[in-house]
Amino acid sequence: MKLKVFALMMVVALASCNKDNETDEQEHNPLPEVITDKTTDTVSANLEVLPQNVGDDFTFNIVKQLNTAQKDNFLLSPISVQLAFAMLTNGADGNTRQQLLSALGYGSKSIDELNSDCQKVIEGWKKLNSDYANWNEGSEGRYQQTIETANAIWTDKRFPLFEEYIGLCNKYFDAEAATLDFSDKTNTLATMNGWCNQKTHGMIPSMLDDISPETITILANALYFKGNWATPFTDYLTVKTDFTNADGAVTKVDMMHQQEFFYYVRAEKFAMAELPYNGSSCMDIILPDNGVSINQCISELSLARFDTAREKMIRRNLYVSLPKFDLNFNHNLVDIMKQLGAVDVFDSGVADLSKMGSHHDGAFVSDAFQLSRISVDESGTEASAVTVIEIAESAWIPEETTPIEFNVNRPFAYVIRDRQSGTILFVGKVVKLN
Repeated sequence: MKLKVFALMMVVALASCNKDNETDEQEHNPLPEVITDKTTDTVSANLEVLPQNVGDDFTFNIVKQLNTAQKDNFLLSPISVQLAFAMLTNGADGNTRQQLLSALGYGSKSIDELNSDCQKVIEGWKKLNSDYANWNEGSEGRYQQTIETANAIWTDKRFPLFEEYIGLCNKYFDAEAATLDFSDKTNTLATMNGWCNQKTHGMIPSMLDDISPETITILANALYFKGNWATPFTDYLTVKTDFTNADGAVTKVDMMHQQEFFYYVRAEKFAMAELPYNGSSCMDIILPDNGVSINQCISELSLARFDTAREKMIRRNLYVSLPKFDLNFNHNLVDIMKQLGAVDVFDSGVADLSKMGSHHDGAFVSDAFQLSRISVDESGTEASAVTVIEIAESAWIPEETTPIEFNVNRPFAYVIRDRQSGTILFVGKVVKLN
């Protein structure tokens, strides 16, 4: 008997600052005098002293694998991949489970530790949302940020799951479970796509357009993020400016501009600036030095190196130029997860997903991919992504100085993270803009 399990891993929406918060009309110089010598009057983070390979680094390991496979632009939510595969790991046994644990950065740890960590992230976001809701009462909605995650398990009525498996997913992932008649495709798809549309606040209206006759279980995780720039860009400072793509071609893009104090650091091969959202999250922009490729920067990046650079940041007067962009992505994850060591789960001959249900012996992951989209403009960021897994029978503030130029006019990377929990929500790369 063959089986397919789908796991929708994440959808994130990052919205923006209200333009009501814009300052009254003032004189702004769109091209102020700036420091262009990046070696002058900056703080440098020495990253070369760190080892090249850092263990238990799932976020940047999967990003580096994707960077190798994807030479063009990409956007990925590592935490969404981790949450969905963690649910899958609870249904695996033997070597299949151990490989999944290792790929997720838990090779020397137990499934209980993975579950506990996932539970803490989910509960932490719930508390944060509740706190923001309480703080917003009387503060005119100052904290405009939301991080929501949802998990669901749907199974065909002919192939019930073990109650123990459902209980684990409910306890640690707050997953809702339902039994459906998969032979009734119309109602089954309406239920699943309706859930997707609701949990993503309409950003991803549907996650499936068909159900194979071999499909008996579907796992789904949705992640939704909404945040506003703490300091929005001003519309009238956005002008057409040159952006040099990785291949050397120069295109005209809508470039946003603002001068403000942001956290900033100079590393050996790149500069990094932190642009906060109106809450606990931020976007870290990694801008390679001229002559250094963004692929080289990402290939040498690890969580330890990123954290070292981040901890060295200080508030500096920056003149930021950042392009507006709206990009769509479709990334296959099978080879990437195999490269991280999760091999057996994709092999029909050896995969062991027997802890999911009595009819799941011999199940294997036949496909895994993520669809995503991100849009960045003056008021903030909006992004969404859906990942599907098919299983077939699985500070210090310096004195005011001349602003430092942070001109994102060439390939760059960005990290969207929640500073409260330390969780990285998105990692993206831009090498080409039209």
